[in-house]
Order: sequence, then C-alpha cells, then structure tokens
Amino acid sequence: MNNDQKLTAHQAKYYAYELQRSYANDHVGKLAGLLFDAQVEPKPHQIDAALFALQTPYLPGVVLADEVGLGKTIEAGIVITQYWAERKRNILIIAPSSLRQQWQQELQEKFLIPSTLLDSKTREAQLAKAATPNGAGVLIASYEFAYRNEMSLFKSWDLVIADEAHRLRNHWNGRNKSAEAISHIVGNAHKTLLLTATPLQNRLEELYGLVSVFDPSYFYSLDAFRERYIKSRDLGGDDDLTDRVAAITKRTLRRDADKYIHFTKRMPLTVEFTPSPDEIKLYELVNAYLQREVLYAFAGSQRHLSALIIRKRLGSSTYAVASTLENIATRLAAELDNGQRRDSRGGLVVDANLLDDDLLDEEAEELEEISADDDGPDVIDAPLAEKIKAEVAELRSYARLARSIAVNQKAVKLNDALTQGFARLRELGAPDKAIIFTESTKTQEYIVRTLRDSGHGEGLVVFNGSNESPEATAIYRQWIIANRDSDVITGITAVDRRKALVDYFRDHGSIMVATEAAAEGINLQFCSMLINYDLPWNPQRVEQRIGRIHRFGQKYDVVVVNFANKGNVAESRILELLANKFHLFSAVFGASDEVLGAIEDGLNFEKRISDILNSSRTDTEIEKAFKELEEQYAADISTEMAAARAKVFDNLDPHVQDRLRAYDAQSEEVLNRFERLLLALTQYQLATYATFEGDGRTFNLHRTPVSDAPTGRYFFKSQPLENAHQYRYASPLAKHVIDAAKSGDTPELELTFNLGASERVSRSVKDLAGQSGELTVSAITFSMKAKNDDISESYMLAGGFTDEGRWLDHEYVADILDLACTDIGGSVVIDQTRFTEPLNRYRAELEKEVQGRNSRYYDQQEELLYRNQQDRKAEHEATIRDFRSKEREARKAAKQTDDPLEQLRFKKEARKWEQRAEEADEEFRATRRKLRDEADHYLELIEQSLKCTQVIEHLFTIRWRLTP
Repeated sequence: MNNDQKLTAHQAKYYAYELQRSYANDHVGKLAGLLFDAQVEPKPHQIDAALFALQTPYLPGVVLADEVGLGKTIEAGIVITQYWAERKRNILIIAPSSLRQQWQQELQEKFLIPSTLLDSKTREAQLAKAATPNGAGVLIASYEFAYRNEMSLFKSWDLVIADEAHRLRNHWNGRNKSAEAISHIVGNAHKTLLLTATPLQNRLEELYGLVSVFDPSYFYSLDAFRERYIKSRDLGGDDDLTDRVAAITKRTLRRDADKYIHFTKRMPLTVEFTPSPDEIKLYELVNAYLQREVLYAFAGSQRHLSALIIRKRLGSSTYAVASTLENIATRLAAELDNGQRRDSRGGLVVDANLLDDDLLDEEAEELEEISADDDGPDVIDAPLAEKIKAEVAELRSYARLARSIAVNQKAVKLNDALTQGFARLRELGAPDKAIIFTESTKTQEYIVRTLRDSGHGEGLVVFNGSNESPEATAIYRQWIIANRDSDVITGITAVDRRKALVDYFRDHGSIMVATEAAAEGINLQFCSMLINYDLPWNPQRVEQRIGRIHRFGQKYDVVVVNFANKGNVAESRILELLANKFHLFSAVFGASDEVLGAIEDGLNFEKRISDILNSSRTDTEIEKAFKELEEQYAADISTEMAAARAKVFDNLDPHVQDRLRAYDAQSEEVLNRFERLLLALTQYQLATYATFEGDGRTFNLHRTPVSDAPTGRYFFKSQPLENAHQYRYASPLAKHVIDAAKSGDTPELELTFNLGASERVSRSVKDLAGQSGELTVSAITFSMKAKNDDISESYMLAGGFTDEGRWLDHEYVADILDLACTDIGGSVVIDQTRFTEPLNRYRAELEKEVQGRNSRYYDQQEELLYRNQQDRKAEHEATIRDFRSKEREARKAAKQTDDPLEQLRFKKEARKWEQRAEEADEEFRATRRKLRDEADHYLELIEQSLKCTQVIEHLFTIRWRLTP
C-alpha cells in the first residue's frame, strides 16, 4: 500500500455507515445530512423547533410559535426537507397571498426544494402533475385559494404547513369559513404545522380554535375547554393548560435566542413635504368623485376594491393615478361605444392586464373572484349614455390635470430623504445602500428619472415584476456569464433575473427602486436603509418590506424613511397610526406580535381605511373615524389577554436556555464530524475520477462515475467557490460515494495505523502506541412503531481487545479507525466469539435507551387520553350541574304556586330534568369504561414498545497494530 494513502476499504465502509446512521428523533444527527446541504446555518432554537415537530408522531399537528423575527420559515424548511429526504413529498403550504413567492424563493435558495404556486387557472393541471412520481414539488396556495378550492385539496397529505396561522384561531366560533375549509384539508394530513407568532390574541377560545384546526379532539369540546380553563379563570393554579399547550407548541422568545442572533434596531426618519396647489386640487377632485353615490365606471361588487386601488395610486404619484384614470376612462368609453354596460367581470377587472405589475397578489385574487352580476350587463339607453359620456369626460379631465403636474413635491424631497438617510448610515458605519419602495411602476419610472436628473444614476437598480428593461437585461446577461457552470443558475429566467439584480445591487449598486415585487422573496440584509416612497396601508405589507433588510444577517441598525404629507389629513393619520399605534418603524427585529396578530387580514384593514376616506367629507370626520379605528385595535390588544398569553405561552419550557446551549454544541460537533467523514470518503472513492485541491474541500471532477453528476469543479459548503457545483450529501455523486464504500470488500486483515502520520489522535489512543489487538464492527438498527410512524435508530456495535486482553469500547474503535493506515498485511483468522459477551452488554445498554425513548411516545399518548378523560368529566359535571339547577328551579316554582295544575306541570318538569341528569350519568359511566379500556390498551402498547425489533449487520473484523 502506498504510504500516502490514508484510508482503507474498512475505514471507508465504517465512515459510510456512520454517515447514514439513523439518530434518535431528539438528536441533531437526525438532521445532519440536510443541514450539511442547506444554504443556511440554522440557529439552535430553529433546530430545537424542527426536532420538536419531527419527534411528535402521536400528534397530528403542532404549533411553532416563536416570536417575530426568529425564523419560523427556516424551522418549517428543515421539517419539509426531512420529509422530502424520506420521500414523503405530498406537501402543501398555505400562506397569505403576499408571502407565497417568498416561500418559493426561500425553499429553493435555502433548501433546494422545488415548489409550485397554485393558481385557479391551472389548478387541475398543477394538482395532477403533483400526483405523479416526478411531480412538481411542494405546492403553495394562498388562504383564499384553499378556501375556494377545498375539494381539490382534499387528499392525503404527508405534511401541511399554514403560515400566519393566527388567521385560523377564530375557528372555535364556527363563523370562519376559511378556517373550516383548511381544517377539512388538513384532516387527512400525516402532520400539520401551524406557524404564528400570535397564537392567542383576545380570548382563550382562540387557543381552542387554533388547535382544533388539526386536532378537534385534543381539548375534547369547546364546552369542556370553557369549563376547565375559562370559567375558573385560574390560569396559574391547579389546571394543566400550560402543560397541554407545551405538548403541542414550541415557542422561543427573543430573550432566549439573543445569544445566537444579533438583534438590530429600526431608526425611523420622517421627511415632510407640502403638495402643490395643483396636487391638492387633483386629490380633492378624485376624492369627491370616489365619494359619489353612483359611479358608472365600476360594478357595485367591485367598487370598494377599485376605489381602494385608485386612492393608493393617488397617494403614490400623479403619474400613477393618471395612468389608472385613463385606463378606466378608456374602458368606460368602450362600453359606451358597444351600447352595453360592462361584461360579467366589470370595468376595472377587465383592465387588470394593464395593471398587473401594480396589483398586489391579494388584490388580483379578489378581482378574479368579483362578479358583476348584481348590476350588469345592461343595455345603455340615451339618458344613461349621456351620464356615462359625462363621467368619461370627467375622468379624462382628471387624468389631464394629473399629467400636467410634471413635478411632485414628494419627489422634490426625495433627495433630502437620501441625504439625511445616508448621513445616518455613515454614523452607524453602514454602507451607502438604500431601497426605495413604491406600489406603482409608473411612480417607479418617475422616481428613476428624478434620481438620474439629480445625479444618482450611477449604481441605480430598477426591480419590478418583469425585470425586462434593457438595463436589467444587461445585468442579467453579465450575471449569466459570471456564474456559468455553477449551481446558482436555476434555468428559470424570472428567478435568475431577480438573483442577478440582487447580486448587482449587493456588489455594485447604491440605490434600488423597487415595486412590491421586491417585498416578496428576496433578502437584502446587506442594505440598511429603506424609503417608503408611498406607504402601504396594510401593516403586514409594511412589515414585509422592512423585513427584506431587517432580518438575519443584518449587521447594522436600519433606517426607515417615511414621507409625511402636511397637506393631507388622511395620509398624516395613516402614518401616525402605523408609526405610533402599531410601532412598525421602531421595533427590534420585527413588529409587535400583538399588533400583527390583531390584524388578521391586511386587505380588510386597507378596506377599512378606504371606507373612512369614502365616507368622511371633512377633516373633522376623518379624525373621528381614525380615532374609532385606533380604539378598536387598542381594545383588541388587551392587558388581561397579554397576561394570559404570557402565562400560557411564554413559559412553556423553563429549561429552554440549557437545551439551546446543548444544541449549539451538538450541532457544531455533529456537522464538523459529518463533513470530515464525507470528505475523507469522497477523496478515497473519487481518487481516480477527480483532482482534489488544498484540504480536499474543492475538487475537479474530470470524469463522472454516475450519469447524473456533471463534471467540473465542486466545493464543500464550508469552502464556497464561484462558478462551481456545490457538493451535496443528497446528490447522486455523494450517493455513489457512500454506496460504493458500503459495498466494498472488507476481509479479515491486519491493518497498521501510524500515530505520527495521523491528523487526529485522541489522548486515549496515544496510550496504546506500540500495542496491537483485534476489533470488530457491526451496525445495529432498532425499529419500532409510534402511531403511524416507522421509527428507527442505528448504532455502530463495535469493540475490540488488546493482545494483553484489555477491552476497548466503541469509542476506542472510532478513534483507531480515524488514524492513517500505513500498511495492510495479509489475511488473518480471528475468533469472533470472544467479542460476543461485551458486545451483548453494550447492545443491552443501547436497547434500554431506545426502549425508553420509544415508550415515551406511548406515555405521552396515554397522558393525552387521561387529559381527554378530564375534559369529558368536566363537561359532564357542568351538564349535571345545569340539569340539577333546572330541577331545583322547577321544584321551587312548584312550591310557590297555589294552582294544582301549575304545580303538577312544574313537578313533571323537575322530574324530566332529574331523569336527564340520571341518563347523563349512565352515559358518562359507559364512556368512562370505554376510556379506561383505551388507557389499558396504551399501557399494553407501552409494554409492546419495549420489544422493538433489532437487525445486526456485520461489517468487518480486523487485526490492528499502532505504531508511534
């Protein structure tokens, strides 16, 4: 054997089995392969949450409820990746419309998981493709889509994830049709994850509602829940609500994770401007138009949403509203020419193709669904034609006025905003980079012209829904050339154009001007200033924008700039509401949980503001209406419920800090060893296929051992290399490396290991220098069943003897097999029986550990059943109390009347309630016997679980010799 070769077939086989070991469900090793591949370094609390979700087979669902800013998407991504690796790929994500694209981007970029956004037009084809073996990947649907397409989504899912799941917490009252539909969809799911930072807002019943989405029987019934946890109001007393919540909920607070995450702050900066007289005139004219009782441009069913869109364009820029008004006028004029009022879709809906780049997802979805059947189509008679003609002329006059206003005063102040903002960034030591957000592409074009005219053209990046401008195309083409032969290029043009623009902004840009398309699915933590050129009325949208820069990896406090319109009371009140009441611009790493939890539907919140503007004629009326809106949300955020929430959710695990520290150390140790073993194994198996550079973490694959692994340069994630392929554990190439090592020939031989030639020598092995002996290695797998899950744990059943007869345990064997082998001797004959007794003792120890973990699943199931019994008992006792109370009232009434017939009637009524109480007692006794039988059954299962099956696979036995 060549002295330079440091690995043998025996060691390679050992390493391969180590890499594929099945770890316990609460060990980081369970996630080692996917964490090695992922384009993210999960924090300990994220690993903790993911393992919690994966180690609860007895539960149909769990709630991941970390505070805002702690990365619930990463936690869910880890769970998705584990399911994907296990080939459980019927996965559905339900999220707000505005977050769908962000989910798609995060899954692809961080976990390399493909996904498809479901839409109504291609629903059947998408679902049919997803059902095939080579389906489209994870499916992502909006809440609106899930509600409208409940039956299409009614299937046996492996995993369903609902993001922003506080939308579902009113499921308890039976009036939330969307929550009811989603509860039906997840009914056949193997596991459901609900993600929400605000699982409880105003009433404890919301907790019942949230859990009952995936497990209607967890608290047995709403009456039982109320009897045990609401009527007593003793949240800190003898009841077990906190324990029950802890069994299904994982919540980490910022204070728990502050060691692992650098939480930066937000620094609000307000720049005031006063609109010109013509801008004020335009606003007043359009506002008065929208407040009219009768408008011919819109169907009644779409009027409110249309008015909302126009008002937001009006607040954006004169260019944005001019375009919108012209489109509406053109559509209305076409109806007049056709002699018929609108088709079944309504005026503005037909214009959606002209507004696509500006419509937000939730607006577009709602417009798709709006029907104008309530007031059209109608034939236009002569009097109506005159009225429509007048409205067309009026709309065009407003558009002309808007076009005539070439300079918007807000744009004049944009340079001031940039100057003040960049000054703040320099004080912080942050780079001069800013993103300017607008909801309109027309406004975007105007902003770009303004910036170029003022000398900000260099390093200017324009980002919108199409990204097909000549400048964007040039950046994209340069990016393609720079990243050829690398995994960065997806081949999906729209995705790659987005990546190209973000990379350019990071490396060369100074200002990005973006529409809402940039608020979804891109990460700009290298940028520390955001300017809301026009401010969304939806707090969730505001938070989403800020979240592009104020996120993991942001090193500096971020500056958030808003414009204050001194000439418009309504716009001033909106800014004040978002800033002072909702504290969106001064939070630490995420807006207030309470605030975003209170606002369950951002579009509805925008409509509330639009309604105020449509109905308020004076500044005084606007002030009054906004005050009422503030008071409503102030009432939603009650002190009493904040205290209840803290008791029930914020102290779920008193040992969380200790566990996070353990996971922090464990993940580093596991991943370092995982990389080291895979590196050594790859160098051994690909020695004739590749040239390795440096320490081996970059290599050039000259020819490929498998057809689906391209040749070219590769890198391990820990040593990134441009224009190269990342070497992944889940790749066909790594699979070949491991499979080849596992099937290698490993006869009984004598191997000589040299301590001096070895990179890793433990203290205990140093003491064995000069000695020799024998060792044996097998792989043992324990298999068990927990509810519907097949669970396995595997270990290296290894040990050895020195020639002096000293027993060496599995840790010694691991250390010896880490050494450099410098000589392979001839065949030897080894007596295998001498290992039997000590290995049996070790096997028994492992078996006991595994049995303890396995029985825990059934212990927890038995505990759930016991608590369910307590729920039923509480409900029963409340029913009996009610019946007995009614019986007493009837008997009391019988005594108080002198009328014999009335007395008889009351006594019969009392007897009826007495009989109902007796029947209820009998029913409960039967139920209690049934529950006792179920509990006994689980105790039997616990006993059976202690007899998990074992499979032992012998790998090799060798004679070893250690030289100094």
